[in-house]
Amino acid sequence: MEMITDDRCPKCYEGLLRSWQELTGEEQELVKRLPMSAEFTANERESTHRWCSRCWHESNESQAIA
Repeated sequence: MEMITDDRCPKCYEGLLRSWQELTGEEQELVKRLPMSAEFTANERESTHRWCSRCWHESNESQAIA
């Protein structure tokens, strides 16, 4: 079963959600300081989370399923 995802940010509706690999080095450093960094390990965030570089909303795969 293929999951279709919308890349548009659900918070600001303007930015696109990007994976860890799609972020620049500076954006990755900023992401390390966001609130969810206290709830999830760095490896978990890098592999399952996506970020909007416009408003810095962070989503993960479990939120998309719910």
